[in-house]
Amino acid sequence: MSQHIRRLESLLDGPVFTSTGRRLRLSPQAEELAGYARRMVALNDEAVARVSAVPRREVVLSVGVSQQFEPAMPELLSGLTRLLPEARIALRTGLSAPLTARVADGELDLALISAPPRGSRDRFLGRIQLAWFGRHLADADGGAPLPLVLCAEPCNLRVHVLNSVTLGRLPWRSVYEGPDLPGVRAAIRAGLGNTCLPANADELWGLRKAPAECFPPVDPVPVSLVVAPGTKEGVIEAAHLAARDALSCFPYLDEGTLDAPYDLAPEQPQPLAS
Repeated sequence: MSQHIRRLESLLDGPVFTSTGRRLRLSPQAEELAGYARRMVALNDEAVARVSAVPRREVVLSVGVSQQFEPAMPELLSGLTRLLPEARIALRTGLSAPLTARVADGELDLALISAPPRGSRDRFLGRIQLAWFGRHLADADGGAPLPLVLCAEPCNLRVHVLNSVTLGRLPWRSVYEGPDLPGVRAAIRAGLGNTCLPANADELWGLRKAPAECFPPVDPVPVSLVVAPGTKEGVIEAAHLAARDALSCFPYLDEGTLDAPYDLAPEQPQPLAS
């Protein structure tokens, strides 16, 4: 102790303590040094506490979410964090078809997509009701083909829209194609044409809903959680629960089962000349 005091006195170029009778008090220089020392000790304690709280083996969960389900992402992330508190979540968004390919290649652990399950470990979550949005047919020239706003291939929602107009035997032409759904929504706001989106897209994104009687009926779109090989069962179950709760922001039909195979690669209808 005496050696430490002598070193401090050499550093301060003066006494560490001043004598007041039988008691010792810090000198003014030592009081200033003590303030710095307390800050250093507090920072050290904070660093030790922070590092000690980090798991030794961090678990990274790579999750893909279709752009169609962006409004569900806050609830999805909240649910995953609650159910898998040890995981650090890496989120990727995109169209369903490319996300499914990334899961198959092992780049993502799982993905929430608008398509039926394919693999034995995939989870079917249910269906989301769709509706037509955009221009009213009365706004266009009488008898003119339906102006469609579409995502470029590959896109499951594009197939769903084209299936609808094909079954309805409705002539159509493409007025917009883009790489993502934000572009599709922008084209709808600009009044370029029509497309199918979740039935509450007017509430979610402020889009204009078209009268149902003027358009062919459109089936609900299936929603699934696709899973990469090697993903642990506990992670799949947690993601299933979190995704199911998150989808409540859409007009969502309960899980149930797929009554019949869903064809994502129909014979493509040919548009009329644009």
